[in-house]
Amino acid sequence: MATEINGRLSGKLGNRIYYVDPVTGIQRVRQCPKKVRNPRSPLQTGHRGNFGLISHLSSLMSEAYDLGLHHHARRAKLRPYNDFRSLNKDCFTPDGNIDYQRLVLSRGSIPKVYFDHADMPHDNILHLSFDPDLMTNGAYRNDKLRLYAFCPALEQGMLFPPVLRSDGSATIELPEEWQQPVHLYAFLLNSRGYASDTIYIPIG
Repeated sequence: MATEINGRLSGKLGNRIYYVDPVTGIQRVRQCPKKVRNPRSPLQTGHRGNFGLISHLSSLMSEAYDLGLHHHARRAKLRPYNDFRSLNKDCFTPDGNIDYQRLVLSRGSIPKVYFDHADMPHDNILHLSFDPDLMTNGAYRNDKLRLYAFCPALEQGMLFPPVLRSDGSATIELPEEWQQPVHLYAFLLNSRGYASDTIYIPIG
């Protein structure tokens, strides 16, 4: 049954469904389907399971993608939460688990930096060096590198303080209770908050 909130309808009324667009705030209406299909084929069931995995992951990684997808989501007229789910809906291994190396936490045209890998001489200390790729006489030297680590076993993530692109290196400390594997991501932000594409950094 439809209800009225601030002069706008929300819910079902007759054979129509009223709702407010979450992005534009415009009142919209659509007709109820005559027949609701609910296939339970293995393919459809697997798709629903994958969507559930990404939806759950989006609630855990929001600290990172709220920054990295901010402008990309605005251009797409989405919230970062919805943008993250859309970009990562196909990031799965053949057995239906998440392919963490393919996850997108940021998207944009800012030039990236390049890592070989992250060295871990101690159990929880990571040393990273990267090619700052300053380009055009250092025009991007003040971009800030954001590093984000995620531990699937504990479902915990950590966004580290920014590092200048021109520094060329960074050292971060992971929580001692974190278990392997740990996945490490990076992206750059300029002074206006525009981002680079996501960089996945192998650890080892």
